[in-house]
Amino acid sequence: MRGFLIALTFLTRLPLPAPKVEITSEEFTRSYRYYPLVGLVIGLFLWLLAKVLILYFPPLVLGALLLVAELILTGGLHIDGFMDSMDGLLSARSPERILEIMKDSRVGAHASMALCGLLFLKFTLFASLTPTQYSILLVMPMLSRWVFQIGVIGFPYARAQGLGKGIHDTSRWLPFLVSGGVVLGISFFLVGLAGLITFGVCVIAVTLWAYKISALLGGLTGDLYGAIIELSEVICLLAAFPFLR
Repeated sequence: MRGFLIALTFLTRLPLPAPKVEITSEEFTRSYRYYPLVGLVIGLFLWLLAKVLILYFPPLVLGALLLVAELILTGGLHIDGFMDSMDGLLSARSPERILEIMKDSRVGAHASMALCGLLFLKFTLFASLTPTQYSILLVMPMLSRWVFQIGVIGFPYARAQGLGKGIHDTSRWLPFLVSGGVVLGISFFLVGLAGLITFGVCVIAVTLWAYKISALLGGLTGDLYGAIIELSEVICLLAAFPFLR
């Protein structure tokens, strides 16, 4: 339970009480195992919001409200990593320079363009959902916060230190595979065939992308972990749409 609360505090901006005992670095890094459960909580908020707001707003307005609600709920945590990653990867520089650019806190043109594309895609996908398809809102954040762990476990870390380094060092295959079975079962229960297809597409897409980036940079970073989560949410919606009833 404590690990779940630590993960919930890190991944969301929910007003949770401060822990009575100071969080150790080991507790923080091991809390990644609860990330899919936190994703399900985020999805539950989005699902409830969609169910209520559709009664009062047209689809386009609802799509924008859902997008803003997710950004507020997560504090744009993974958006930051996505932007830093795109600034570096789209710069067409040497691997060493790409890592330097990703570490730079300044926002470049590549990050701005990539963010516009990402948010526009997510907005249109949200706005296109019908009330019978809202269950995908539960699957999307849960699946993305599980599938990014492929990059954590399956590929080296590109820096000597960093926020994601501890997660990489403490990650293990068995908890990952067990939680993956749970995520797959919940996805199938909520959206049927669309859940199975989305799960498979996200696993393949993340594996291939992580392999390509790791071959270029010699590994992944915490920013790239965040980028995987953001991209996986869009991939999840895109893959599910043709099969949602």
